[in-house]
Amino acid sequence: MDTANISQCPEVTVKCFLLSKFQSAIAQQETLGEIPLNLIGCTILNNRQDACSTKSEFDCGVGILPAHKKLMENGAIFPLNRSKDSARVLYVSAIALKLAKTWQQTPHTIAAQLAETLEPLCYPDFAVKVAPAGIIEMELTDAGLAVWLQRLAQTNLPLPESRILSPVVSADRLFPIQYSHARCCSLLRMAHRDRIISIAQPDVATAPQIWSLASPNPIPWIDEGDRLRLVHPAERSLISQLLTVLDNLYPTFDVKNREKPVNYFKLANSLSDAFQIFYSQCRIWGKVKIEQPKLAQSRLGLILATQSLLRFILEELLNALAPLEL
Repeated sequence: MDTANISQCPEVTVKCFLLSKFQSAIAQQETLGEIPLNLIGCTILNNRQDACSTKSEFDCGVGILPAHKKLMENGAIFPLNRSKDSARVLYVSAIALKLAKTWQQTPHTIAAQLAETLEPLCYPDFAVKVAPAGIIEMELTDAGLAVWLQRLAQTNLPLPESRILSPVVSADRLFPIQYSHARCCSLLRMAHRDRIISIAQPDVATAPQIWSLASPNPIPWIDEGDRLRLVHPAERSLISQLLTVLDNLYPTFDVKNREKPVNYFKLANSLSDAFQIFYSQCRIWGKVKIEQPKLAQSRLGLILATQSLLRFILEELLNALAPLEL
């Protein structure tokens, strides 16, 4: 049984992690071969191409987004969507409804069987349950979210195999995104100087793409009650936007698998906007630094994750400068 949790898996995207667990759960029940291709809710693929069809507010039309190659079997992809509730990281799947006729069971029975298999595969990162009508719900736990945030803050994202650049974006439209990136870098350097955190290589001239934290390591995302410290609505909104960006970007980009490209500018702009709201509402210095230093460090970790993702989109996908200072 594949019981590796999110900290041991290669997927940076939470959705890809869950899809791989779905594939394992169905394979364990030896029913994968019974799933007709026309019942699976995404694009039917040939030659095990690592892509799935989706449409979101960030598409320039109907795009083809990448998926981990292990998620495919017989050319099929499992339907999985994330709830729009930014206060929770909740993914839902209606696969049981699609399988009911083929398996000749009620959706709720199928969902219960899959959930029972999924639960040990996803523990302790996800809480799995069956909602009315046979919908499977998987909610990322605070412990799982902390692991994912830590990886995002301290891990280089994989470079696209085929570089698909967005249409040229004017400098004035890019500036707010570049400003947000530079602001992230400035806040991290200030925190380093004030000894809230310790950056391994904080110098502007020689700073690497990912600023590694010497301390605290790991970042104290979780409090003494095993709950995530980041509970402010602006914090949760920024975390939700980070998830949305990665669900649209990871892991590779292959021009052969796209009808129209994802709107990278819109992704980066939405992430930039979420960061600016977070920055305006969530303090790091002053009373927070003195009375809640671990909360300050957690917020800086969120800034580090945002900086990493903004840099990736700017430099690798928009072919633009990600300034360390302005």
